[in-house]
Amino acid sequence: MSFFWLDLDRRWHRVSIERAHRTTGREATVITLTEEPPPFGLTKRELDVLTILAGGLSNREIADRIATSVRTVATHVEHLLRKLGQRSRAGAGAVAADQGVLRLPFPGDAEGLEGLAVGLLQRLADEGAGSQTRRAERTAGASPTRRPLLIGSALPLTGPARADGIEMRSGAALAIQEINESGGVGGRHLEHVVVPTDIFDEASVRAAFESLAAAEVDAITSLYVFCEDAAMDLAAAYGAPFLHAMTSEHMAQLTREVPARYSRIFQVCPSEVHYGRGFVRFLDDTIASGAWHPSDRSLLFIETLLQSSQMATAETLDAAERSGWSIAGVHYVPAQGADWTSAVDLIRRTDPGAILVTNFLPSELAGFQRAFASTPTDALVYAVYSPSVPEFLELAGDAAEGLVWSTLTGTYSDPIGRRFMNRYAQVNSRPPGRSHAGIAYDEVHLLAQAWASVDNPREFRAVAERLRRMRYRGVNGAYFLDNERQSGLAYPDMTNDPSLSQAHLVFQVQGGEHRILAPAPYVESNFRTPPWFQPDRVSA
Repeated sequence: MSFFWLDLDRRWHRVSIERAHRTTGREATVITLTEEPPPFGLTKRELDVLTILAGGLSNREIADRIATSVRTVATHVEHLLRKLGQRSRAGAGAVAADQGVLRLPFPGDAEGLEGLAVGLLQRLADEGAGSQTRRAERTAGASPTRRPLLIGSALPLTGPARADGIEMRSGAALAIQEINESGGVGGRHLEHVVVPTDIFDEASVRAAFESLAAAEVDAITSLYVFCEDAAMDLAAAYGAPFLHAMTSEHMAQLTREVPARYSRIFQVCPSEVHYGRGFVRFLDDTIASGAWHPSDRSLLFIETLLQSSQMATAETLDAAERSGWSIAGVHYVPAQGADWTSAVDLIRRTDPGAILVTNFLPSELAGFQRAFASTPTDALVYAVYSPSVPEFLELAGDAAEGLVWSTLTGTYSDPIGRRFMNRYAQVNSRPPGRSHAGIAYDEVHLLAQAWASVDNPREFRAVAERLRRMRYRGVNGAYFLDNERQSGLAYPDMTNDPSLSQAHLVFQVQGGEHRILAPAPYVESNFRTPPWFQPDRVSA
């Protein structure tokens, strides 16, 4: 027979035990140890499940042995059938037994698995001297109280959103380091399981979420993906709390409409519907202050076809028209590879007073800003989110000066935010951006507080209930998720209480730095006329 064994240095070995006949006629046993990883790309936990499954145990019995949920075991079984190319549990068990794709020792004792040769071998070991001690050690090793708490994240570490993924990974790592230095949660350390993904490709996102489920993470976090429904359904099927910052009205509405399915999914920020109205509010306030005199009372929207990038909604257009603005047009561009020269030509033909650009990728916005700055008009340019990523200033260079932009979840410049930014810079030798590094940092602290207040972090329903009821003040503002959308609240768009919400921050690039222009009480600078304005417009 043969099986796989994992040594203390985390190296896999195939162990083969065979009978041999000596020349004297006496029988002998030959044991061969070969360093070899499990086949089919199986993980340690999948090999445990396959071994117990091959013995004929049910999903409930497997779940009891490895201290997890039946749903998680079912997910493991699905992965095993796919990896082994089998249609049934019986087929998978037969492959495991025939090819020796089994593990020793397996979780629990040999009871119920004596039909397998490895089951008999483990029973013999258990019946030997010290079997009670060894059994207790195996039981303790399988107990969730001894393992670290795992936070799983599906992040873009390559491609156009790479810089954002690195921001989130670094922000989460800092929070985990701080919590572990303080003793962890209930004496258990936190670990970050990061799975790279292509946020534009649904198959890649699905594979990433399936990998996190296979790793049996205790919670999932992510930034944004462009297949929102798939991410929602995969997270709901796994069952662990899922914290994300997709700024998606669609996801918030799904949670409200199907609470039974999505009760453990939390959008830790407000949705994108507030961006458009916030744009109009900022224009009106800046005019009222006397800091800006628009060249024309018309607005141009430049958007992608992605759901969360469309700000020219009926509510936004109504707000604009009530304030005396006309709509010069809504121009759509691809999320990647936009022809910004054509967009700038449109701006020169329509000559709007202000432009809202909603592309979330910093490389794309930088491309627009460079193209616009080369042949500008007297339009105020207002963007959303993407300048929060440090990469934007690097790519846009001097063309970024004067750009106004906003985010619904940004890192404050108050003492709490500054302390985080300074600590992040010390650890990473670079400052953080103004959004997702702080989000990731806050998400880890939210989870840690929720875990600390429940008996068992694997009781996902209890953890989700604590997340829903908690109030937490982070570096990106206050988190209050106890609403039917399970989303963060926007100040001042949804509430006038900043102690329960995240400020809809408006920044301007001034002297190569991001300075907060609104809302009070977070203001740190006044609006400055962009350098591309003509002198007669500056003095108007």
